[in-house]
Amino acid sequence: MSAQQIGSNIIGFRSGMHASCAAIAEAALALRPAAVAPTRQAVAGDHDLAQREMLMLPAADRQLIVLAGEVWLTRDGDCEDYILRAGDRFAVGAGDMAALQALQPSRVRVIATA
Repeated sequence: MSAQQIGSNIIGFRSGMHASCAAIAEAALALRPAAVAPTRQAVAGDHDLAQREMLMLPAADRQLIVLAGEVWLTRDGDCEDYILRAGDRFAVGAGDMAALQALQPSRVRVIATA
C-alpha cells in the first residue's frame, strides 16, 4: 500500500469517526432541555439530584450506583451515552471525564474504588 493510500485511509477513518460522533453529539444536544439546573462536582457519597441537575464525575476510579430515578451519563471521547435506572451500576475509570444528568428526580451513590 502506498503512502498516499495510507494517508487517505487515515483521513477517511478520522473524518468518518468524527462525523459519526459529531452527528450523535448534535442529536443529543438537540434533545437536551433548554433550561439546565446547576452542575455540581461529585465527591464520594450519596447525591440527590433534581430533574435536569447535572453532576460532574472526577477523572478517578469511581463506581456509580443509581439508587432511585433515572440518569443520563456521558463520557468524553465515548460516542455512546448511557441511560441508567435504579439498581444500575457504572464503572468510571481514572482517565474518564464523565457527567450525568437526572432525567427525573434521582439519587446516586459515588464510591471511590482506588
